Amino acid sequence: MAFTRPALEQYAARERDRFEETLKDFVEVPSVSADPDRKGKVEQCAELGAATIRAFGGRAELHRVAGGNPIVLGSFDAGPGKPTVTVYNHLDVQPASRETEPWRTEPFTFTREGDTYFGRGTTDDKGPALTALFGARAAVEAAVPVNIRFLWETEEEIGSPHFAETLRAIGPAAATDAVVVSDTVWVSRGRPSLATGLRGLQRITFHLETAETDQHSGTTGGAARNPVAELAQLAAEILDARTGRVKIPGFYDDVEKLTKKQIADFEAAGFSVKGFIKDHGFKSIRTKDPLEVMKRIWAMPTFEVHGLVGGYTGPGVKTIVPPARSSRPPFASSRT
Repeated sequence: MAFTRPALEQYAARERDRFEETLKDFVEVPSVSADPDRKGKVEQCAELGAATIRAFGGRAELHRVAGGNPIVLGSFDAGPGKPTVTVYNHLDVQPASRETEPWRTEPFTFTREGDTYFGRGTTDDKGPALTALFGARAAVEAAVPVNIRFLWETEEEIGSPHFAETLRAIGPAAATDAVVVSDTVWVSRGRPSLATGLRGLQRITFHLETAETDQHSGTTGGAARNPVAELAQLAAEILDARTGRVKIPGFYDDVEKLTKKQIADFEAAGFSVKGFIKDHGFKSIRTKDPLEVMKRIWAMPTFEVHGLVGGYTGPGVKTIVPPARSSRPPFASSRT
């Protein structure tokens, strides 16, 4: 096969059914790394990843360290002395529930509506992993002189706690000349884009305990400390929720300003605020200035409150002052 655009389009059309069947297999394994009860599913998905790479003609091994989830290391070798490129993806996913979240379809059932795929992992990050794998096989068929490696992680959604240690354990087998992190989507359907740089995540979980048991608010309210209110106050003192501005002194001090060239690239990326709102189902956002939106999601650190847990959460009203409150999932700051 020639490695030209027409040839690749023919290849994609020919392989579409197989791609959808394979993606279905991956999506329907609920590999939720944050849920201890689904650790077996995470293991199953890693095994599936290794088996799929082997079915495509590559070599694949599972690597892990004590207490960690497996990493899949796959390879397609063009020969000694050829450059090596490693494609990184992750096979773990976030929790999902149609009962508690606004899913229109079952999150762990692969659903196709026209040219759109639904299911947890179709975009983040099983779909991109398989897209890269199909692309690698096309490169192998075209005899492209590049060694291709795949590094598929299963702890990305919980902060990659064992990733660095596992890489050190793998050693020279993970050596590469270039790395492509395939964990994103195009800004515009009609304009391919390439992201440069990485975003990191600093997790913070805060637990506040002020009593041993629930207390009735009618007899202790006002005198008792209320951890629900105090944790909400802490979040408000850290973040201006209306503007998104982080109020921690010095938080923005080391943020690099965009260059004129970077701003020009942002403006030429094909980004649409209207499309952004539609794609993500937003009813309102903090700003509708296109450049400002792009800066916020691509070039600025953020502080997000991902969840508050504590107190009574059942039907109706229970007038108690809870003894404890936690941020779970954690407060988190992401930095580009």
